[in-house]
Amino acid sequence: MLRKTTNPISPYVPSGLIAKTEKGFFYIKGQKRFKFISDRAVESWGLKIVHSNEINLSKLTISGQIGFRDGTLIKDVSDSKIYIISDNKKRHVLSPDVFKNLGYTRNEIIRVGKQEASFHAEGEKIDG
Repeated sequence: MLRKTTNPISPYVPSGLIAKTEKGFFYIKGQKRFKFISDRAVESWGLKIVHSNEINLSKLTISGQIGFRDGTLIKDVSDSKIYIISDNKKRHVLSPDVFKNLGYTRNEIIRVGKQEASFHAEGEKIDG
C-alpha cells in the first residue's frame, strides 16, 4: 500500500522519479511523463515519490502509460495465473521451481486485476 505523506508540493521533479499530482502518479523521463496504470504498478517500481501538481508539470508532455517494473511478479486474480514481467511483457510462470531458481518467494507476488495484467502483452511462458 502506498504510504500517505504530508510532503510539501515540489515545483520540480527530476527525471527517474515518480510525481504524484491531482491526476495520479507519473514516471518522469526527461521532458515527458508516463501515467501509471495503478497504485500497485507504482509500488512495483520502488522509486521516490515526489508530490507536485499539474500546474508545475504542465510543460511535461504526457506520453503514454506505464505498467509494472521488469522483474515484478504479478498474479491475475481473475484466472490465478502468475506472471513475471520481463521486457515489459508478462511471462506466465508454469512451475513453482521457477520461483526458487530465480530467488523469488511467493510473498513477492502482487495480486492484480485482469485489466492491470492485460496491460502487458503476453510473452513466452517460463517452465522450470
